[in-house]
Amino acid sequence: MISNSKFSLLKYLKYFIFLLLAAIIVLAIYGALLESKYDINRSRVIKAPAEVIFENVNEFKNWENWSPWFEEDSTIVTTYPDTTSGVGASYSWKGKSGSGFMKTVSLIPNKEIIHQINFGNSSSPEVYWKFNEGDLGTDVIWGMRGENSYTEKFYWLFKGGIEKNTMPIYDRGLELLEQHILKEMEKHSFEPIGAVDYGGGYYLYQTTSCKIEDIEKKMSEMFPVVKKFMADNSIEPSGKPFSLNHKWDEENNTAMFSVCIPVKERVITTGDVLTGYLKPQKVFKTIFKGDYKFSNDAWEAAYNALNAQGYSEIEGAEPFEVYSVGPKETANPGKWVTEIYIPVAP
Repeated sequence: MISNSKFSLLKYLKYFIFLLLAAIIVLAIYGALLESKYDINRSRVIKAPAEVIFENVNEFKNWENWSPWFEEDSTIVTTYPDTTSGVGASYSWKGKSGSGFMKTVSLIPNKEIIHQINFGNSSSPEVYWKFNEGDLGTDVIWGMRGENSYTEKFYWLFKGGIEKNTMPIYDRGLELLEQHILKEMEKHSFEPIGAVDYGGGYYLYQTTSCKIEDIEKKMSEMFPVVKKFMADNSIEPSGKPFSLNHKWDEENNTAMFSVCIPVKERVITTGDVLTGYLKPQKVFKTIFKGDYKFSNDAWEAAYNALNAQGYSEIEGAEPFEVYSVGPKETANPGKWVTEIYIPVAP
């Protein structure tokens, strides 16, 4: 015979099991009704050309410089195949929070990148980037879209939601990306090479005088004129563009200079574009890498190195600089290369 206390216990146990089953059923129905598709993204305006940001994000090896996950977990180990940029590029990682694999599946240069990411579970969401260049900089959008499995919906439900967990990470990643990009664009260096022989040759040019602070603006107006003349007359350049310094007057804040493009032979010209000849000479060479805003520092470093090595600039000579890598080749000023040449006595 069952005692009253045992009967009551069984009664309560029966109610508890019933309520537990009811709760499980309700939770299962609630989980089934949860939206499985998601599209989460964050954005940040970065004061840099879209090309510079795109090139950085497109190369997976660069992600270690700004990825928020590397900041959170110093134990992450990455593995890179032969191809790490462009369509088909990939990399894998392993850290405290698990492992994963990412592959670039499509891109539009300087506009969009789409990756496929795999965390080792059933779903493979897309990670996407969009780069919209405007007057204030480039609006960079970083997002992830996909569809959660039934199990993943419950996982994110108890974690507070996929948006709550993902958005702060993407915000931090964009902040770190901006810091890295701006730092890369500020890189500059001055490397004295020493005295070398410069072969010289013919060139087409335009000459002007202006305030020192207006030199870059004037160059941007004059070089296209020379290039158009060459294109109209089917004249091919024989080297990189350069500028020839005729007079530099810091006291009056003025400069006289020519923008020049080398050609193979003497060209008979009329109008604003003329032909010049740069004679073979001994020059002191310095390689300047970086934004043109550091030009004054580069020239100062060149003259300091020239004097330190015991050379003397020829009085009345005209120094010049050759733009071997410039805005035409890359939008990243940190990668521009200018060769500075100062005529010196043998």
